[in-house]
Amino acid sequence: MSKMTKEQRDALIKKHGEGNLRMLEIPTTESQTEFIEVVAIVPTRTVFGQFQKWSDANPKKASEILVRGCILTNREQIEANDFMFNTTLNVLAELVPMGEGRIKKF
Repeated sequence: MSKMTKEQRDALIKKHGEGNLRMLEIPTTESQTEFIEVVAIVPTRTVFGQFQKWSDANPKKASEILVRGCILTNREQIEANDFMFNTTLNVLAELVPMGEGRIKKF
């Protein structure tokens, strides 16, 4: 996908909500000199739950669930290239919404 049109952007925002979307820059080669922009949705509890369900039993399937559940553009290009797929997986892991809690004595 080259540059996204305003209509495409508006359609994604309407469907997923602007606060849930992120633009990721994924390198196309290991030299990391060229990048593609990919639109992703922050992993939902459902997608992340499925990812966790399969992470021990079938890590390949778990990875595919996370990428397919979150990447909205250029998915075929990412899935066709191991380097890009693994890089995308690493970036998506940073998007998983997790806070830091506090532990106090009872």
